[in-house]
Parts: sequence; C-alpha cells; structure tokens
Amino acid sequence: MGRPCRKPNQNPLLDFRSIHDDAWYTVDTLVLSNQDTSLTVRFNDFDEDNDEEFNVKHFKTAKELDDFIKRFRPACVQLQDEECKNVKRFWFVCALLQHGEDDHKFYNAFIESIHHEPHTRRGGEESCLCAFVVCWLEGPKAGETEQMPLERICKVQLGSPLFDHALACFVEMSRAQLDLVSNDMPVKKECEATKSENLTKHPC
Repeated sequence: MGRPCRKPNQNPLLDFRSIHDDAWYTVDTLVLSNQDTSLTVRFNDFDEDNDEEFNVKHFKTAKELDDFIKRFRPACVQLQDEECKNVKRFWFVCALLQHGEDDHKFYNAFIESIHHEPHTRRGGEESCLCAFVVCWLEGPKAGETEQMPLERICKVQLGSPLFDHALACFVEMSRAQLDLVSNDMPVKKECEATKSENLTKHPC
C-alpha cells in the first residue's frame, strides 16, 4: 500500500484484507461496473493507485469465491480506554503492526496476556496504561508475540459483509458466472469425447 491520500470516510462499514500484503484496510467505497461484472475496492484515506479490482471471471471455483468474500468483514472498532476492563485473554482482535514511522498495517491476532496498571485521568478523561501481549495470526510476524498499548488494538466485528449492496450484487453475478461455467463443462467434455471417438473410427 502507498501513502494515504484520499479523504477518509467518516462512517466506514467494511474492512478488506488486501491481496497484496494480507493486511486489513478500511474500505472507503465499493464500485460496481455498469454490468456488475467487476468490483473496485477503494480504501479509506488512500489514493486510486491503491485500488484493487476484481472480475467475476477471476473465480474458477466456489471456494475461490468464498475465500474472496472472507476478505471482507464489518469494520473493526478501536478499543477505548474505558473498555480495558472488558478485554479478556484469547480475544480475537485486529492489531496495528508498526514497521517504522510510515509503515503501519493491521493484522489479526489474539490477546495472549494482559498486564494491568492503574488508569490515570486528565481533564476528566480516562487513560489506559495497561500493556497487552498479542500473538500475531497473520502478517510478517505470524506466530510471534508483541507487547502494545490498548490504542493499537481493535475489536473484530462479527457478521456477514454482504449487507453492502455492491458486494452482494458482485457476489451474485460471480455465482451466476460459476454456474454458467459449471453447466458448460459436461457439454464440453461430451463434445471432446465425441471428437476422440470419431478420430478413432476414422483415422487419417
């Protein structure tokens, strides 16, 4: 992913796991082509060079389409300081992996342990000073653990992403395309068998 550029969507509804680095990014909009045969994923706060486009013909099997759908999910929500007490061990979360000042990416992880510290208050606002050890499930540090503050951790929202109209339409068209290909296959095999039989009966 390049550097952020596009104005962010203030009410994001979906996250998407990029095919380039398998990191999770907030979706700005999903754009369908006129005939619903291609879908462009535009990312929150990123320019058009980072858009990812998919065509219904990209999917050769139902599993490939299902795997594509699993790359979407309801947008994660950053944990707030006052929610610290609700966080439990083994929680499935999405956390920020930092590779420098400009390389920040979100990957799935789970809470391995929690080191509680007294919270402070400034101007009436609660500030969490606890430390959380997460075990990375994805990304370049998969299988490793890392300690981080609460501000780097997001709650994963459960539920189907198909509430998005553009995504639902694209998935429907993709399934129709798979059905079309599947229905054509027996005919093609039968034709090939007939051709082979004719060649056997009438060799050159």
